[in-house]
Amino acid sequence: MTLPKTAATAWSEARFWVLLLTRLTRRFPGHVVVALALSWIAWGLAPTTVALGLAAVLLMRTWMLRRPLSYWRLVGPVVGCYRARVVRRGWREALKACGLTNQRPRLRVLARWPRLVIRSRLASGQTLNEFEERAEALRCCFGASQIRVEPDGVRDVRVSLAFSDVLDVPFSARVPVHGHDAAIVIGRQWDGSDWALPVGPHTLVAGCSGSGKGSVLWSFVFGLAPAVRDGRVQLHGIDLKGGMEILMGRRFFTTLATSQAEAVASLELLVGWLQTRTHQYAGCVRSHQASEAEPLHVVVIDELAALTAYSTDRELQRRGEVALNILLSQGRAPGFVVLACLQDPRKDVVPTRGLFTQMVGLRLKDASESTMVLGESAVQAGAHCHRLSRDVPGTGYIVPESGGPPVKVRAGYASDDLIRETAAEFATPTVLSVLPVRLESAGRSRRPGRATETG
Repeated sequence: MTLPKTAATAWSEARFWVLLLTRLTRRFPGHVVVALALSWIAWGLAPTTVALGLAAVLLMRTWMLRRPLSYWRLVGPVVGCYRARVVRRGWREALKACGLTNQRPRLRVLARWPRLVIRSRLASGQTLNEFEERAEALRCCFGASQIRVEPDGVRDVRVSLAFSDVLDVPFSARVPVHGHDAAIVIGRQWDGSDWALPVGPHTLVAGCSGSGKGSVLWSFVFGLAPAVRDGRVQLHGIDLKGGMEILMGRRFFTTLATSQAEAVASLELLVGWLQTRTHQYAGCVRSHQASEAEPLHVVVIDELAALTAYSTDRELQRRGEVALNILLSQGRAPGFVVLACLQDPRKDVVPTRGLFTQMVGLRLKDASESTMVLGESAVQAGAHCHRLSRDVPGTGYIVPESGGPPVKVRAGYASDDLIRETAAEFATPTVLSVLPVRLESAGRSRRPGRATETG
């Protein structure tokens, strides 16, 4: 039986306070007895003051849960200074416990609560890889919720510890006012800053069912919405689940495909446009600039595996893979970009996985799938997609295009009403109807993909 949201929240808060008091009693029994005695005396002398104090504590707790960014911005320096002292005193013992012995560590701790940034000098013979391999052990030593290890110069290492996850609180997807830039904001990073996803690279979003792939997809579409309305970007949607996801915002899309024959026709149509544009650009232009005359074409595919692996028609599957490979390998310079979502990232399911240059890993089943999506070094550095909770859909890890350690991110939630309202406000001026591919016999097609203008 599922509890209502309000009851579940109340139960969670009650459990938090009971566990907190239990831990304090076990660790500081004498302090707890003295505090209770003083509280009893204060209640007898000035009950109004005690009641106001309890109300203030509850209000602060509510503020922290509902508005974590503003809360930690104000309260963080005080708590951060205390935690920084604890880290400075225990850093050498923590290194020794984790097998990173450094007798005289050169240490600097910056308090940016709920984060602490530790800059430490590597001992002779130590490498950054040793810190990355023991990052989880260091995190447990200080009771942090997240850890990030990265180089800081030639001989120093920078360790960032997070003691409160600002991504636990859901938030709504953002709809920008102006047109798209080189990168669009689709959510937040682990430190509360904006998560800006570059538009140019082809992007693959991998995650289990219910991991929040729709949040990433629609946040990305929302970021392009003003440019879609202006005609500088055209979206092409492919959803082989009958259109359950894409058709929610159908007015965003220039072309829509909800069957495999329509998907193949749409991809082949885009390949034809790509080849025409490359012939026009040859010897004149090396990169595309979006305009109304020559818009950026963005292909949005929900459940890519249905197009590349789960088809019963092998000829349509072959043609779809060929067209998709051409778009992925040749599309970036002339202005053709692909954003695809899928559940199973294995190579035999998605042979074109290596052509996606930007990966987003949401909640996955095991460590091997995390390695398939983000790479072995990213998993060693803390990108544990398989450990993400079901309670935080849209949360995952990315590896920055410029390199560096993985970053934990979360996309904004897009409700059905928000999708419909935004699609109506930023509707595309160009709508084409794609004529599906029809096969005469196995291996031969009667007609390649074509499109007719409907609006």
